[in-house]
Amino acid sequence: MEKDRLRVAYIGGYHTEVGLLVRQAAEAKADLTVMANDPLMTSEFWAITGSAGNGTLFTFMPNPAGNANAASAVAGLKASGLPGEGYTLYACAAVQAWAEAVNRSGSFNADRVASALRSRPIDRFDKRRDNSASGFLVYRWRDGHVERVKKY
Repeated sequence: MEKDRLRVAYIGGYHTEVGLLVRQAAEAKADLTVMANDPLMTSEFWAITGSAGNGTLFTFMPNPAGNANAASAVAGLKASGLPGEGYTLYACAAVQAWAEAVNRSGSFNADRVASALRSRPIDRFDKRRDNSASGFLVYRWRDGHVERVKKY
């Protein structure tokens, strides 16, 4: 990387591997900006990199933890010692939707549950059942916190 004067690298991988690479690049005094994918939306990345993670960019869906409708879920997770970050809230919402569909269908039968899921519109999905929310955004690690990058 140094020989080729690499300044920006996109790395698709998990937070552990990307975190180790970011930390090692900083230890080698490489002037490298890393951009990665959604597994970096976890405080575990910062635990690996420490301040070496400052400026690391990554893509992720709109962060549901900042949504006012999710405030009670985030508080509940934190009270249980669980992080309300990354895919945690998306997973909680999926489980809630499934549980509601099981209750409505009165069954654990997959076809009945699927039918119950489809019978009630969810405002975040289009007619094809694809997520209609805005796509992936760019985030940056700064001083142990994630911030959305608004200008590229």
